[in-house]
Amino acid sequence: MDEVKIGIIGLGGFGLLHLDVLANLPGVKVMALASRNETRARELAARYRVPHIFPDTDEMLAQVKLDAVDVVTEDTRHLAPTLSALRAGMDVFVEKPISHDVNEARQMVDEAARLKRKLMVGHILRFDPRCAAIKERIRQGEMGRVATVYGRRNMIRTRRETYSHSNLLYTTGVHDIDLILWYFEGQKPVEVYMKTLAISGHGDDVFWGIITMEDGSLGVVETTWLLPKAVPFGAHILLEVIGTEGTALAEVPGNSLSFWFDDGVQVPDTAYWPSVHGVTVGALRDEILYFIRCLIEDRPVEMPRPEEAVASLEVAAALIRSSQEGRPIRL
Repeated sequence: MDEVKIGIIGLGGFGLLHLDVLANLPGVKVMALASRNETRARELAARYRVPHIFPDTDEMLAQVKLDAVDVVTEDTRHLAPTLSALRAGMDVFVEKPISHDVNEARQMVDEAARLKRKLMVGHILRFDPRCAAIKERIRQGEMGRVATVYGRRNMIRTRRETYSHSNLLYTTGVHDIDLILWYFEGQKPVEVYMKTLAISGHGDDVFWGIITMEDGSLGVVETTWLLPKAVPFGAHILLEVIGTEGTALAEVPGNSLSFWFDDGVQVPDTAYWPSVHGVTVGALRDEILYFIRCLIEDRPVEMPRPEEAVASLEVAAALIRSSQEGRPIRL
């Protein structure tokens, strides 16, 4: 395959980032956009010179010859476009979490395997140089036995409404759950326990979860949606991995780029999806480029494997069940 013809489904804020990446990748042609917002679809199609727009996925799949689709809708609407694209003979990139429902996630993975199509779930932290460097040190044995992995992903409260379509743990905590399972690769989680708090009156705002691995090692997930809107970067993210021979620490915002003004401090993104010379780059670009290379070189998607994305969702679902039932859940 010399050129990948791709369609994008969903044109929200993150869909636009995906479009900007794909439109600027060599060997890729964005052929179609599918969105419920026709005005936005027309504006973006004109800006990025995309020849076709459609109000729904099925119409796009029926009328345009594509090699792959990129599903960037809300996680509650991943199933139908993913299955439709797979059954139409296309490979699929779908944003994380793969779904808000474990059974739906399994349907997608099983269907991709049955049809021998490629399915990649966008767990972007696998392509964050900091997270990947920690994995490499663990793989090389430099950290010794990993005892604990702690992931904090606390958000400003004004972002809450944007992600209210499913449990907020799927939006933030699933990132760190995926890292925990990745760093403890080769081991299985055996028990989870989570406590939550509902403070704002709009459902749970605070999540603290513990994941116990089969050798007794621990993963800890902390995520809240209560930070004031003045917090630089709009979030506080902390990753700490403690091993018997070494410790790794990554923090956002950390010792990176900042701008100081009379009315406050600004900390722009320099890792996930920064814009450099007018083009979206960073971990998002590297992640999508990996998917494109898997298509062009006809090799399996392994970062992550689809089954790993389902495993992360299963742990997240078990943590939610634990908080609802007020007890540890055996896996």
